[in-house]
Amino acid sequence: MEVKEIFYFDEPGPSNTPKIIELAKKRIEALGIRHVIIASQAGVTVKKFLEITKDMKLDIVAVTNSIKGILISTLYSKYEEPKRIKEDYKRKGVTHFQSTISDEDRREFEKAGVNVFKIRDYINIGEPLGLDEEKKLEESEAQWKLIRSKLSPFIPRHLRPLDIEAGMDLSLLTIISQGFRVCVGVTAVSVQNGFIPEGETVLSIAGTGFAGGGADTAVILRAHSSPKGCLVKEILGFPKLK
Repeated sequence: MEVKEIFYFDEPGPSNTPKIIELAKKRIEALGIRHVIIASQAGVTVKKFLEITKDMKLDIVAVTNSIKGILISTLYSKYEEPKRIKEDYKRKGVTHFQSTISDEDRREFEKAGVNVFKIRDYINIGEPLGLDEEKKLEESEAQWKLIRSKLSPFIPRHLRPLDIEAGMDLSLLTIISQGFRVCVGVTAVSVQNGFIPEGETVLSIAGTGFAGGGADTAVILRAHSSPKGCLVKEILGFPKLK
């Protein structure tokens, strides 16, 4: 029998990233894990992970969004650290943050041996992009709501592009954390697209989706092409508040 520790963060946010990467590195070394999957919006978590594991031989997959930017004010109203980030962005006059790995970073990651995969939004069911002008933003949100209302008889509103890509409704997994849902989803997607062999033990890292590198969840899984087949072996950490 083994006793395992789970690290509980007080709330989601970018400040959790160094700790979750530290925990991940320790378990990679202890278990001899070769495959790592990182869900990353702008590539910040990938960069930090590569820095701390530069002497380790790992097969890394970075899974990112296909969209270009999201209005900051729609995401930063619930938790203390994200509120501070939002106010800092507002003081600087910034209304958007990068929400997908740039082509430049993708090329650098691929030089380092990282496979980058973008989650496709086949039928535009993701959140509306933030626009600089308030009127255009309102029009964008109205158009998005209209699309979702038309799709709702066929695709429930709570489904996200990751659910579509993974082939399964992952929303129930948020009872643990949003990051846990993403860890399972990106693992299945990585197997489906040939980046990870099915049955391999992998470490998956994800977060709640904040600018600045908000990774706060890490899970060790037996990888499978179906989310239902992704056996959870260990949960290293996640935020208590979701």
